[in-house]
Amino acid sequence: MFRPLALIGLAIGLASCGSEDVVAGQHGLESQIERQRVGSASDQWIEMRNLMGEWERTGLIFGYADDYEECLKAVAGLNAANQQRDYRCAPAN
Repeated sequence: MFRPLALIGLAIGLASCGSEDVVAGQHGLESQIERQRVGSASDQWIEMRNLMGEWERTGLIFGYADDYEECLKAVAGLNAANQQRDYRCAPAN
């Protein structure tokens, strides 16, 4: 069952975490991706604007012939599913 208040509470809790790892190993993953791409195209982060107006990395597109094009498709789907949020693609490496 969908519980919007629980979702809002979770979003506020995550937004208040600041620059600390929200997920254990997050910074290690980001460092690895920055050093070496996966496949031949530049990998792409999917970023979402949080409640504080900051961009957060929420997904990673890699392994396609054109990662940017695939990222745009993913962002279009996210925007269609959740019009209350802003999403974008950003180079990962």
